[in-house]
Amino acid sequence: MVKFSFLPGLFLFMYSMGSAQSGKENAVFSQYNIIQYGAIPDGKTNNTVAIQQAVDDCHSHGGGRIIIPTGRFVTGTIRLYSNMNLDLEAGALLSGSTEDKDYQFQKDFGFTGLGAGDKTGILVAHNEENISITGTGIINGNGEFSMYMDSLQSGADFNLANTRQGKDYMNPKYGRADGPVLWKGSYATRPGVMIIFSSCKNVRISNINIQQSPNWTIAFFNSSDIKVSGITIENNMNIPNSDGIDMYDSKNITISDCVIQAGDDAIAVVSSSNITGTNCVLHSRSCGIRVGYNVYNDNNSGNLLFNNIRIYDSNRGIGIFQRRGGNMSYMIFSNFIINTRLHSGQWWGHGEPIHISSVPGLGAEETGMISHLRFTNIEASSESGIMIYGSGKGTIRDIYFDNVDLNILKSLLEAGYGGNIDLRPVNDVQLGIFSHTIPALFATGVDALTVRNMQVNWGSGLPEYFNHALECTNFGTVTIDGLTEESSKDGKGRNGATVYLHHGGTALVRDIHSTDKKKTLVLENVKTESNPNQY
Repeated sequence: MVKFSFLPGLFLFMYSMGSAQSGKENAVFSQYNIIQYGAIPDGKTNNTVAIQQAVDDCHSHGGGRIIIPTGRFVTGTIRLYSNMNLDLEAGALLSGSTEDKDYQFQKDFGFTGLGAGDKTGILVAHNEENISITGTGIINGNGEFSMYMDSLQSGADFNLANTRQGKDYMNPKYGRADGPVLWKGSYATRPGVMIIFSSCKNVRISNINIQQSPNWTIAFFNSSDIKVSGITIENNMNIPNSDGIDMYDSKNITISDCVIQAGDDAIAVVSSSNITGTNCVLHSRSCGIRVGYNVYNDNNSGNLLFNNIRIYDSNRGIGIFQRRGGNMSYMIFSNFIINTRLHSGQWWGHGEPIHISSVPGLGAEETGMISHLRFTNIEASSESGIMIYGSGKGTIRDIYFDNVDLNILKSLLEAGYGGNIDLRPVNDVQLGIFSHTIPALFATGVDALTVRNMQVNWGSGLPEYFNHALECTNFGTVTIDGLTEESSKDGKGRNGATVYLHHGGTALVRDIHSTDKKKTLVLENVKTESNPNQY
């Protein structure tokens, strides 16, 4: 084994570890090049043992830097430890083994439940601290080897009879290019999450490129004090469950300057708090940013700030999902550009730029609260509308929209998928997907909803199921202060009202305008605080 020395200031936070070990201000650390342990960069040899030996030697000496040099190194699961930096040099490629047997089981590390199946992926750390993954190299999971790429999934989480299309819903004749495809072999033993940090502290991931995950890409579970910056994730969009970054029961996380392409949620937050995401570009087959779908516990989520985000060609833009106990609160989403559309196949989501729902799921009979959400400066183009769906009055409250510009566009897939609401996953299969008219903004079961300075622009050639610019029902209080509706350029008006409020509590409505003079404002079984007729 050949060792090299360097000053701790050369990478991230390792200086603190070194000072503690040596007691000197200018501590020196060792580097461990995997080549010196027998790793062969031929793209064929399985280097799991050699790479793990380098990591173990580093660990036995109290930490240091693991060097992945230029070349393609095939590997299975590698375990990382405290006080170490894994650095992928320019031209380095960690290539995931195509043999399922080369990936270990999560339970062998002391945790379970992350991702699809029971295994880990390429890198895993449990109960560790002060770990960084850096460099300009690539980690490739070879996800396509785990899938039948010419297949097509189907599911049973909704009732075809409830859809607008009936038995014709999701018929492959309408298109199948978007997947999702089926995995090979056993669901439980497929390669797992590519990079896992479980019960870890002080983690840094920066600048690397991650490709072709067969499962979730990066997962933080019960971890804290994390920074992810400048990374690129490029997954095959037809591979299901290939999330970008998932956070479960974690806190104090910053994600910045990342580009993420994922065959599921690009960024997912579940029972986690104190999270900031900025300056990211997201492409997803589910949500660009998803909060909720808790499957483990009834813990709270909250104190989330996402700013300067671009979401494009996704099933949903922002998704907030309450399916069991625990509260979800204090979230700000500002300065977003969102583009969503209908996609073919068994994906969750029907093109909503923003989706907020509270419906019992995963064995629960009741749900916690969704509250204190702010959406400001949102520019969206979509083949569906914004949706807020509470299964009971008051489960969603204090939702605020300001300066939202929403453009509703015609979909190439409307015949096979359009005109439905998608609430999956839910306990009641009858609520999975069901036929419904599509307002530009639809809200039910919400209290203290505020909409200010909203612009709705209808595209040309839209089907008849698009109707109101804003519909709200079964609400407590609602304030609409500034809403402008622009008719389509083909001159065809939409059926319904510009604003339709019915079977609710108290409404304050003012400064409402429509270029379609036939449109009306309709109030049914609603108390008003001012004269709403200001066309």
